[in-house]
Amino acid sequence: MTVTKYPESETDVLIIGAGPAGLMAAYWMARYGVKARIVDKRAEKVMLGHADGLVPRTLELFDSCGFNHRVRNEGVAAVISTYWGLNEEGKLVRQEHSGENTESRMPFVHTLLGQGRLEQFILDSIHENSSIKVERGVVAEGLSFNELDQEDHSAYPITIQLRTLNSEKPVNGETHAQNGPIKLENGIVNRQPSDESNGVPPQIQREEKVEIVKARYLLACDGARSWTRTQMGLPMEGSSTEYVWGVADVVPISNFPDIRRLAMVENAAGSILIVPRERNLMRLYVPMPKGQDTQTPDAENGTTNGRRDKSTFTPDDLRKMVQAILSPWDFDFKICEWFSAYGVGQRVASTLSRENRVFLAGDAAHSHSPKIGMGMNMSLQDGFNLGWKLALVAQGAADPSILNTYNAERLPLAKMLVEYDRQISSQFTKDENASEDIQKTDARTIHQEFEDFYEGRKAFYPASNLVHKLSRPRPGEKFPVRKLLNQARLDTRWTTNILESDGRFRLVVLAGDIRFPMQKDRVDQLGSVLPSILNRYIAPISQFDGPINTLTIHSSPWDEVEYHDFPEVLRPFDEVMGWAYDRIWSERACTYDSECEGKAYEKWGVDLVRGAVAIIRPDQYVGWVGELEDTAGMTKYFDQILRKAPTACNGNAETD
Repeated sequence: MTVTKYPESETDVLIIGAGPAGLMAAYWMARYGVKARIVDKRAEKVMLGHADGLVPRTLELFDSCGFNHRVRNEGVAAVISTYWGLNEEGKLVRQEHSGENTESRMPFVHTLLGQGRLEQFILDSIHENSSIKVERGVVAEGLSFNELDQEDHSAYPITIQLRTLNSEKPVNGETHAQNGPIKLENGIVNRQPSDESNGVPPQIQREEKVEIVKARYLLACDGARSWTRTQMGLPMEGSSTEYVWGVADVVPISNFPDIRRLAMVENAAGSILIVPRERNLMRLYVPMPKGQDTQTPDAENGTTNGRRDKSTFTPDDLRKMVQAILSPWDFDFKICEWFSAYGVGQRVASTLSRENRVFLAGDAAHSHSPKIGMGMNMSLQDGFNLGWKLALVAQGAADPSILNTYNAERLPLAKMLVEYDRQISSQFTKDENASEDIQKTDARTIHQEFEDFYEGRKAFYPASNLVHKLSRPRPGEKFPVRKLLNQARLDTRWTTNILESDGRFRLVVLAGDIRFPMQKDRVDQLGSVLPSILNRYIAPISQFDGPINTLTIHSSPWDEVEYHDFPEVLRPFDEVMGWAYDRIWSERACTYDSECEGKAYEKWGVDLVRGAVAIIRPDQYVGWVGELEDTAGMTKYFDQILRKAPTACNGNAETD
């Protein structure tokens, strides 16, 4: 077999790993039109198994990307969870249940759907917006970094060798024995028809080629044993436990009452976590008993970790354990679509970036068990957080200093995730050797702290040029989700969908009640100044005039004001498309939609009459809040981030 060597090429952004983090970052490259490549060592995309839990915050992101309806159509909502344990008579009974917080009026609930389908939705969005394709069966073999070029962000300091493998050569690092479908008796593996390999099928690809690629930025999303992380000398910190877990996707045959509910079951025989899934599947998590003579080496630490050899576990072992735990109820399965066994470990990288040129995301940045259902969510949000920043800088539209915020914003959350998982895992397995501080920790307190991030109840992103800590809605939090009424069409939509993730900052004018003449004058005065701010900066994306878009949300009754009462800059006119009717919204209650309850200003902590102005980042986090008159503050915020357009370099008196 001959190997073809290709000429050296260049790309602005190279993404290694087409998992959740890599695909989410690639989504932003597609939306901004960045010259980017994404490579993956797998011969085809994930089809079966792997992660499957989505928290509300992630679904908000999907809504802003335009494909959450696909998740809702295919996924299973996990609204209620139950706990089963032994009563005083030693009988297995349902002891408690918990549900979503309905008081918050959140539009999204925890949802279960296989990782392969979620990746397909992101891939479809990438393909709708660009020509970026995942290059599969490609492994990285050599990496060098020229520190002399690191300060010049127009330079290409990263050199990497990529090898595209032929179909006969194994893909580096893959373990197909545990990733492939397992057919038992008449088991049938069921794939969705729209799933695709998004690359050259391995049976067709026969040419092995090698190429040298120079890149301005490198994003490593290549898993817990990241090759890129090792090459760049970015260590992981943490440890592994002695426990190994078995996990399987099966079609259950059982009379257990909660077999189609999210449930945890514990008794003397062990413990299991039951997760309902799409297509009548059920995910089972089972901590396996420790082996007495099957200790395995810890490759990362070079020591013996005391775990039972995970290669000795089979679907039949898992079946027998579940049967014993669920007794006296019956349990069996004939279809096992996916099975794996893994050791529980909690590690986090010491840093998520090097010189703002090489970045870690997803499992390459933090490694943990899937018990808490946050791994894929954190990975997706890593890619979402970094992607728009990297794209803006790569386009020359933003100052490279904003890249510093990725490590500052995401590393503390990764550490929180790992600590949360460490404590929850020890409690789930009843680890006798868990440290005393873990045993004394209230799991509910830890869970609440972590949930606060996803529900936006605390400000987790620190002050930076992207976050100016001033007032409510507090910068550093995600913009609190509310349902609004469109002034022109009178339909209702959630703010997550209104604030589309198209790459632009949103200058949200909370116009207050313009029925008051003084308030309308304030809004009109803002409208007279805004054009100088909106036209001040380089447009990074060809389909838009600039990197900033306006959105107006007023508190007047919709039937007492008119769409054309607002300044034209807030409702721009296009000679082909007409007026921008999607720019003006009311926060007042809507009688025909109970979710549009008219308490948005109250939720945001904004005065109903005076209003305010908020700058929302492309990832829907609040960056700045001020009064309608504070155009100097708005300009100062954007000047620290965005590059000025040539015509604006001389500035003007009102904004400089």
